[in-house]
Amino acid sequence: MVGQGEGKRASITYCITYILSCITKHSPQYRILMVWRILGGIATSLLFSAFESWLVAEHNKRGFEQQWLSITFSKAIFLGNGLVAILAGLFGNLLVGSLAMGPVAPFDAASIFLAIGMAIIISSWTKNYGDSSESKDLMTQFRGAAVAIASDEKIALLGAIQSLFEGSMYTFVFLWTPALSLNGEDIPHGFIFATFMLSSMLGSYLASRLLAHTLTYIDIVHTLLKGLEKIIASADIPMFVCGDFNSVPRRYVSFLLHLLCVLCGQQTSVFITLVYVIIDPQ
Repeated sequence: MVGQGEGKRASITYCITYILSCITKHSPQYRILMVWRILGGIATSLLFSAFESWLVAEHNKRGFEQQWLSITFSKAIFLGNGLVAILAGLFGNLLVGSLAMGPVAPFDAASIFLAIGMAIIISSWTKNYGDSSESKDLMTQFRGAAVAIASDEKIALLGAIQSLFEGSMYTFVFLWTPALSLNGEDIPHGFIFATFMLSSMLGSYLASRLLAHTLTYIDIVHTLLKGLEKIIASADIPMFVCGDFNSVPRRYVSFLLHLLCVLCGQQTSVFITLVYVIIDPQ
């Protein structure tokens, strides 16, 4: 659906899916919570594809310069994944801590903002479908993707980088809480999340400086190789910085460095830009 350029419909689907995911957090039943994880996984996949798809299609439809796309992505990550995420973390910490509304309160608040965002998408976004003459069934698209990966080393390398990046990101998402709460201590999750996003925002700012120039073939290959190098090296950052694995402050600092070097805009915005520079949107 996203690959065909139907970014608006996919973005609305993301909002609905994540709202349902947030609602299931109120249940103490394991099966319901498993549904939450499944819905959350679907929503996360849409989050990192649907909005980009709509933006790229709209960007191309309006005939804007290709260079502007990388700058737009960097600013979106800086403001969205950075500034807005910081405010969201602090707001969530306020709901749970100062206002004592319970641990599920941030998810309820998220549902409200998702509903508002969905209303804005429905009312103001245009539909930008892909070329209907190029419409293909799902298996044909899979076969085309396999041929493209086998015939173009840049696409294969891009896929390897993305796989390593996703593995690093989701490992971090699941393990940072127990890593900073070794004995089940109550930690300010919202505040810590806000500092994580601050580190990511700083990385995104650095990326925007690097992406403010036209991408040539050499630039693309160089960026791909450097991105792969950063991701591989990042696996050693926490171990190098922590030393003493029982030192929570050192673990915390290592996570900040991890976000700055990998989960920041230097990886994310570079990768998003390269996807739409190298790979045919259809």
